[in-house]
Amino acid sequence: MKTRLFDAHNHLQNYSNGAETEDALERASAAGVAGMLCNGTSPADWERVSALAAGHKGIIPCFGLHPWFVGKVRPGWLGLLEGFLSRSPSCVGEIGLDKAASSDFAEQEESFRAQLRLAKKLERPVSIHCVRAWGRLLEVLKEERPPAFMLHAYGGPPEMTGELAGLGAYFSFSGAVLDPEREKMRKALLAAPPERLLFETESPGPALPGRRPGPQGVVEVIGAAAAALGQTPEALGTLSWRNAETFLGELFSQL
Repeated sequence: MKTRLFDAHNHLQNYSNGAETEDALERASAAGVAGMLCNGTSPADWERVSALAAGHKGIIPCFGLHPWFVGKVRPGWLGLLEGFLSRSPSCVGEIGLDKAASSDFAEQEESFRAQLRLAKKLERPVSIHCVRAWGRLLEVLKEERPPAFMLHAYGGPPEMTGELAGLGAYFSFSGAVLDPEREKMRKALLAAPPERLLFETESPGPALPGRRPGPQGVVEVIGAAAAALGQTPEALGTLSWRNAETFLGELFSQL
């Protein structure tokens, strides 16, 4: 039996047309990718994410306001978000903090906290984006105490993984682990608890050397991580599938 693989973070809604999306999903299925999280970033794409998940088994939708788009949405967005989350089994995401973004950081934090509280209210897992704000992120998480959350494309300090895991964190690693210059990321991979490891493609993002495009590329991400961890790709793929099951809880039944 082929190892079932899980792509913990992508943006299928960003493919330019339906044919490209279908081709990417067919290739992913052939490669053994049996489940994935498709992340919305603002009200502008939530409907598309919802439709993709409704039309394809194995896609779990995530709805959230990304820090890049804070300040660019109409009043009432939080109620609209709760509506999307309530209508379908789904995660909250992609949300977070980003000091490299042009949006006001205080507004980012206000939006982030509001969405963490919504996740707590609805008992939903969370997909979190963080850039150059790891200290503040840790403080907010300690105060808000959301349910299980995943740090997507983890790029934080290796020494922070233990404290984050104690708060409920899962750590998703991206295709950047294929980059020989990303030594800090590989140290974080080694430091993260094995039972909290996940892997992602962020498709349809830019192609990376050594990785096939689309969700199928999680095969190469897992392969590179397995080499760093001294495991077989099959064992790590199986582990990450089980970790996804624990992270998602009841939502996993959709896969």
